[in-house]
Amino acid sequence: MKTILYLIRHGQTQWNAERRMQGRSDSPLTEKGIRMAERLADGFPPVDAVYASPQGRARRTAEIIFGNREIQTDDRLREIDLGEWEGRLQAELDIDDAEQHSNFWKSPHRFAPQTGETFECVHRRAAACLHDLAARHDGESIALVSHTTVIRSMLFSIEERPLADFWNPPAVYPASVSEVHVEDGQFKIARFGDIAHYGPDSRPSGAY
Repeated sequence: MKTILYLIRHGQTQWNAERRMQGRSDSPLTEKGIRMAERLADGFPPVDAVYASPQGRARRTAEIIFGNREIQTDDRLREIDLGEWEGRLQAELDIDDAEQHSNFWKSPHRFAPQTGETFECVHRRAAACLHDLAARHDGESIALVSHTTVIRSMLFSIEERPLADFWNPPAVYPASVSEVHVEDGQFKIARFGDIAHYGPDSRPSGAY
């Protein structure tokens, strides 16, 4: 039997719009972010279970899409821990921590923050979460509402993409949905960062 996993990124947040680093910290969904989630909810296929990162922006997105049904949280779906960078403007980090900020975007395999997580750490927990939940819900359809680095890590674990290429296209925009099929133990990406539900007021404005 086929298992289907829908990997959903949270809608746009205030800090997304301001180009601030979020990580484990939170900011509320913008009105645009709420509309993104509402449009994704319209006609979303039925699922057997919903999981979300415990962070507010992911849980709120899950509530908009799936209404009053039970939402289970899993800490492995949390965004990358960015330590002292959280809440900082990207433009500030270009000046104050230029080398590591450049590594974050251009050489993620070399990213070594003084506080927080590396991409390798996120990759390990995200891949483990994907395989664990797929096995737990064998033959079912489930939704995972999470964050950019977690979703990309899950998808790239299937593609076996090197960390150096982490930010290469395709992008995972706010409220995008990716789809993974599992059959006979084989994982296959059916959709990657789909934004077909976007309206004219929800055009992409950045991958993180």
